[in-house]
Amino acid sequence: MKKVIVLLGIILLGYAFKEFSPFEKKLIANFTAQIRELQQEKVYLHTDKSVYTVGDKLWFRAYQVHAAAMFPMVFSHYIYVDLIDRRDSVIQRVKVVGRDSCFFGQIEIPKDLQQGDYSLRAFTYYMQNAGEDYFFKKKIRVINPKDSRVWTDVTYTKNRTNNYTATIRLSDGQGEPYSRTSVTYIAGVKKDQYSVKPARTDKDGKFEVKIDTTMKTIEVEFQDGQPFPFKRYIYIPSQLKDFDVQFFPEGGNLLSGNFQQVAFKAIGADGRAVEATGDVYQDSIVIATVRTRHDGMGKFRLPVNSGKKFYAVMKTEDGVEKRFELPEVSETGWGLSIIRKDSILSYRVLKGEQATLPEELYTVIHCRGIVVGMNRVNGLQKGSVNLNILPEGISHIVLLDAAGNVYSQRLFFVKRNQRPELKITTNKPTYIARELVEMEIDFEDAYKGMLDGSFSISVTDDQKVVQDSLEDNILSNLLLTSDLKGYIDNPAYYFNDTIPEVEDNLDLVMMTHGWTRFDVSKLAKGEFDDFKYPLEVGQVISGRVNNFWGKKSKGANIVLLSNYGLCRMVETDEEGNFLIDGLAFHDSTSFLVQALNAKGRRGVTVRVDQDEFLPPHYTLPNTLEAKKKEDDFYKKFGQDYYYENGEKVYVLDEVLVSRKKQKKSYSFYDHLAHYQLDSTRIAEYSMMPIELIIQQLPGVTFEKDDEGNDCFKHFGRTLYVLVNDFEETIDQVRLIPAGALRNISMLDQMQGRTFFGDRGANGVLIISAEPGWTPKDLGRPNILPFKIMGYQIPDAFYVPKYEIDSVRRDNRYDERSTIYWKPVVKISKDAPAKLSFYTADTYGKYSVIVEGITSRGVICRKRVPLILK
Repeated sequence: MKKVIVLLGIILLGYAFKEFSPFEKKLIANFTAQIRELQQEKVYLHTDKSVYTVGDKLWFRAYQVHAAAMFPMVFSHYIYVDLIDRRDSVIQRVKVVGRDSCFFGQIEIPKDLQQGDYSLRAFTYYMQNAGEDYFFKKKIRVINPKDSRVWTDVTYTKNRTNNYTATIRLSDGQGEPYSRTSVTYIAGVKKDQYSVKPARTDKDGKFEVKIDTTMKTIEVEFQDGQPFPFKRYIYIPSQLKDFDVQFFPEGGNLLSGNFQQVAFKAIGADGRAVEATGDVYQDSIVIATVRTRHDGMGKFRLPVNSGKKFYAVMKTEDGVEKRFELPEVSETGWGLSIIRKDSILSYRVLKGEQATLPEELYTVIHCRGIVVGMNRVNGLQKGSVNLNILPEGISHIVLLDAAGNVYSQRLFFVKRNQRPELKITTNKPTYIARELVEMEIDFEDAYKGMLDGSFSISVTDDQKVVQDSLEDNILSNLLLTSDLKGYIDNPAYYFNDTIPEVEDNLDLVMMTHGWTRFDVSKLAKGEFDDFKYPLEVGQVISGRVNNFWGKKSKGANIVLLSNYGLCRMVETDEEGNFLIDGLAFHDSTSFLVQALNAKGRRGVTVRVDQDEFLPPHYTLPNTLEAKKKEDDFYKKFGQDYYYENGEKVYVLDEVLVSRKKQKKSYSFYDHLAHYQLDSTRIAEYSMMPIELIIQQLPGVTFEKDDEGNDCFKHFGRTLYVLVNDFEETIDQVRLIPAGALRNISMLDQMQGRTFFGDRGANGVLIISAEPGWTPKDLGRPNILPFKIMGYQIPDAFYVPKYEIDSVRRDNRYDERSTIYWKPVVKISKDAPAKLSFYTADTYGKYSVIVEGITSRGVICRKRVPLILK
């Protein structure tokens, strides 16, 4: 934090000899308080690669930096990493703790995970206050060799508005069709037993499914598991060819009497960029012909005449043509315009023809909340700023008055064309199989001995891991995408070259994406957000105790025990709440809490708080074009083998002797269930408290209702709860041990209303426990076994030791895609980092990627080849 204070001091020193108005003093004080008092966090994840096979470990290093100053800084002591599928479900979640200010760990890719694209997201508990838009996100591809037995090729034909036919072709790994094969499918979400429909493929392995644009998935299975068990979710890409074009006058307003720059962005029905051309009209006269020039973005100059209306007629490459209105012309508004020349950025204050000057009007320039310029406006004014004094990244110029009202704003990007580079040297230019690589990592000679920092390194096989030079990396993420809402296509493109065209296209991003991390108007007024999610600097366990009548139990005695010998005792406060801090527990820890009232009696009920997380959303592109690229990738890189205990196992056609599994129904309503967790699935979560088990149902969360009571919700709607077909309270549900659970299912809104009227209108949660078991008969509500998420103990990355004869002579073929991963590589001012590892058996080109941040906040990334021949 001292580094940030020093940086603020340096910036403010430039104003030391300037006399401030009361408003300027207040605004600088509020900006400074925002930086100093409210923790500004960013998280970036370096993974060993972006393509995995089921059963692999996804290795990662998380970097936590101060969001404003970009120095490595640990506010939150824990980082969460989620693997999310396209149904917005968390497949895996891990919690990693800082170790010597470094965060690293691994995620196990489940062996039964369906082949396809997934999203990786990383965040701190505190970052949830800013919203999911500022979480780190990355696309991860997962190859499942068993899925290569059935390929699903889908084409879509439009029938009428919002209605399509999906023609699905099922074929084997050699392209031979599954002819005359019986299948079942569910188009969209399962609503009742009639949602499951039968079909039969034709001689070409094809069958048809009617869909509409509200559907996201088609679930396909071989009927009765013949010729073998097979189930696949087909994710329906956006089919609509509709599009929208938004126009962004520079500074935000079209001002009469000015010749203004206007940017625009064309997006499809799925929210992704599309290319378009068109004409801009003043009344009925064409005054500009425009076209998108990069990722759906473009710009043009417009003479803004008073009393005129402007519109554009645009056409996409698919031939769809639409009319779009430009913003209304303002006669009284104010605006900003900027011009960049070399290292100087000049700005000009614009106004409409009838605009009147407010009593106090100011221009403020800040970079991520650090104020670097402020001037009083006395009419039309020009100003400039030396870009060399600005930090790298997004900066913001704002025109506002003394009341905090914003009149205009403009983003611009400061990029350093030269920055300290890493230097990676090896002991040989090329290597053979199973040979020792000795590597040294340092800064280039001009910076050697001046910088130090912490980095991570991965070495992967280019034949198995596709390297995309345009995907988000540590530079583009920390400096660009982490500060903007919305999806940025190919963000690394803006950092791969320094030619004027790239700079111009980057400015288009600035003009067409909104700044949301800092609300200058609220800061000027001294309004700060209330935060729901606290800063997580340690592990705590909290809860509350109620007495027999459900009232708060003051002074109750709490005893906390764990399966690793922990024993802590506390008392509840005036409100019946307790909090136990100073804990450190990993993810295999189980707890038992016992509560006795102030007189040492059992007549109380104890509850334990669980962590609350923002629901996941899969936000990566799902267009026809993206789906085609995805299919092409898996056909090229999909494989028919996997590794188990180091042995290569091939997936072959097999003959199965099987019988149809009878679906058990414990409740009258189970056969109608929208979602279901059977006893096998429940057993996988046996160490979890029942609240977490139930949340394995897609879309189900454990929250507070409007009256502050605990409840289960499905996508924000409070569920009606039954236990063994009878209504039950949440307090009693909590007392059901996992071992007594038989089945958990859920009815949707339509079914809930049909059977239970208004009580079930939001959906019904149906819990089936052992016959005859009721929570009330336990008589021990003061004792609660539970599990809360602990931190992960990271595994060590395995590197074969080929210097040992028995290992070197092992005839098993070593074709690892990641041959080396080290999450913590430290370079000091006195010495470079030195490391060594052995090559694999696959000859060809490998990529060595090093990412990290120096102690001074310099972001570094280096990729060099490693050749085996």
